[in-house]
Amino acid sequence: MVSTDDALLPPSHKTLRDWVFDCLRTSIVSGDLAPGQRIVEADLAKKLEVSKSPVREAILQLKQDGLVIDAPKGRGVVVAPLKASDVREIYAVREAMEMLAARTLAALGQTERLTSLRTILDRMHGALAADDHQRLFELDVEFHTALCAATSNRRLQDLFSGLRPDIQRIALFAVNAMPLEGPDAPDRMLANHEALLTALTQDDADAAQAALAEYFDGRAERVAEMLSER
Repeated sequence: MVSTDDALLPPSHKTLRDWVFDCLRTSIVSGDLAPGQRIVEADLAKKLEVSKSPVREAILQLKQDGLVIDAPKGRGVVVAPLKASDVREIYAVREAMEMLAARTLAALGQTERLTSLRTILDRMHGALAADDHQRLFELDVEFHTALCAATSNRRLQDLFSGLRPDIQRIALFAVNAMPLEGPDAPDRMLANHEALLTALTQDDADAAQAALAEYFDGRAERVAEMLSER
């Protein structure tokens, strides 16, 4: 179900199309709209109290972003499935982008760029202490987004932002599937992020990339296998 708890009217700075798009994307990323679930244009327009036009435009954008696909037999659109092959591809592209971000930040040598990473990492420690694993995985996405943003490389930021909805969908799946022990355990993830941030603070590109390599090592395959099993 599309969430409209805050208000049925869009913020004044947003167009109807953008507001409907944000509502739909949030529902897909959060899992409120499940993979394979049909999105009915007329029903959605009625629920959001808007005309069909902004709904249609929002759905077209979601199709371009790969979050919805055409349903069989011309029956509108459905939420795109999350496949094991998607996970492998996304992790491969992520690793390449984040390796570039780490080397760029180490070369810049400006520790003030790392303030946002420290803030998010402290919040991750708080989420783990509260045993809030869903919030921890949400913050993990924020951490890696901030890593790319800190480089000020606009194209890198745009590329990562384009992947973010799928990264968030994977994180949502992972929080419910990942074991609490082993290479993907939350405490190990935090230790890895601390090592990465320390390396960046010391302008050590090799150590930063080594920390990222450890984070990504085998992770895509493990998530893909769990996804295939389900």
